[in-house]
Amino acid sequence: MSDEEQLSGAASDTGNVLDGTALGALLSGNGAAAGFSINYERVPQSIADLEHAADYLRSQAKVAQGLASIPAPGMDGVSLNAVAQIGKWASDSGANNLEANLLAGAQQLRDLAHKLREDLKTYLQVEALSIPTMPSSELPLPSPGRSL
Repeated sequence: MSDEEQLSGAASDTGNVLDGTALGALLSGNGAAAGFSINYERVPQSIADLEHAADYLRSQAKVAQGLASIPAPGMDGVSLNAVAQIGKWASDSGANNLEANLLAGAQQLRDLAHKLREDLKTYLQVEALSIPTMPSSELPLPSPGRSL
């Protein structure tokens, strides 16, 4: 199974996290009816934060992929079985593993950032946006490449 098929399977298993939610209604143009409004001054930083979170999930997917090939601490049956189970849970050929779900989550965050970017450009009637390159200080994620 290819990485794209695996990612697609994980995304379809988890569904779109915004479907049926107030935020989903807001982004589909029904937000006023749901009682929400957008502070357009904060959207560029929100886009940067979403992209940073997506990068972080992608980096953690690489960590999960590495778990699939950790050496067994011993040659006994328990050690060998534990390594096999960890590898399967972390990154196997199916769609329901840690790596695939992290990649699906990263894609959903990227899709949301893209949607916000396009909506903001439409609202401001501009061709390009100035999006910050650093996440806000309130985003509780370490830099990409570092684990929680």
